[in-house]
Amino acid sequence: MSNSEDEKGNTANKQNSSEFVGSYGYMLERTNIPPENIPLAEIISQLPKAQRERLTAGYDLKKLARIFEDADTMATVDGFLKHGMNVSETSRELYMHRNTLIYRLNKIQRVTGLDVRAFDSAVTFEILRILYELK
Repeated sequence: MSNSEDEKGNTANKQNSSEFVGSYGYMLERTNIPPENIPLAEIISQLPKAQRERLTAGYDLKKLARIFEDADTMATVDGFLKHGMNVSETSRELYMHRNTLIYRLNKIQRVTGLDVRAFDSAVTFEILRILYELK
């Protein structure tokens, strides 16, 4: 590759990155909130009550309440999500045997039908938890 081709490639990359910044902007500059700290609870609390009820319509809230009100189980979920859904890191942080952690995650899945080890289910679990706390 010649120097002129390399320079053209670098120029194209700079243009693409400036288009990205121009079209989306930097989140931190626009909101002063780091992207990893966007408050999901605040967003959900802004939804109209009818829409929040529609989101929970397909779930057994009594079964979910058993999980949401169990402090040990919720500490397990919080630790699991805090550590990027990594079983080894979570068990180390919680001073819990890996098999105990897996047992608790399986229990959550049996009771709620949501496997918090899968990203989509974990997000759904968190949204349902927030909706439960808003009631």
